[in-house]
Amino acid sequence: MNVPVETLRSEEQIITELEGLGVRYLSRLEESGDIKARAPHDLLAELVRQPSSRVRAALIALLLARPDYAAHVPAALAHLTPEQAQIFKFFYTAAVCLQRLYGRNLKIYLGARWLELPDTFSAELGVRGPTPAARLRALAHLHARQTGVQLNWAGTYENAAQHLLRRWEMERLWNR
Repeated sequence: MNVPVETLRSEEQIITELEGLGVRYLSRLEESGDIKARAPHDLLAELVRQPSSRVRAALIALLLARPDYAAHVPAALAHLTPEQAQIFKFFYTAAVCLQRLYGRNLKIYLGARWLELPDTFSAELGVRGPTPAARLRALAHLHARQTGVQLNWAGTYENAAQHLLRRWEMERLWNR
């Protein structure tokens, strides 16, 4: 599959920006050099617009690594099409569920930067359940139903959190 050079360049820039924000598990094809960081709402919106699913799913990891970015969600949504905004809400809600599931580990790595993500979209989406894991499964079912993409969405969401936490653990061990 041939990917346009501009698409790859944009993806490389986003991955470089994510690295600077603590999301360092995505691999790049080349060194990007110094990248001018974009505004948080622009980065959030741009992640959803990416053609690569691995980069789109990094939105979840970014929200887990930088829960302060939740303040920029309304501005990000204003820059998205209705379809993109729906995907954003799915991924944001997944990050909320995963933060509740992995809160103890996230707090260890984030320390004073820990903030609880507000559960902004669960009610709007109709996502319910007695536990974060149950809500994540309900969200995955809704995501598949509304997009028509029959994928293991719960696994996709979990994968982003697991990659982030695994990378942070490796970095902690390397820095000993």
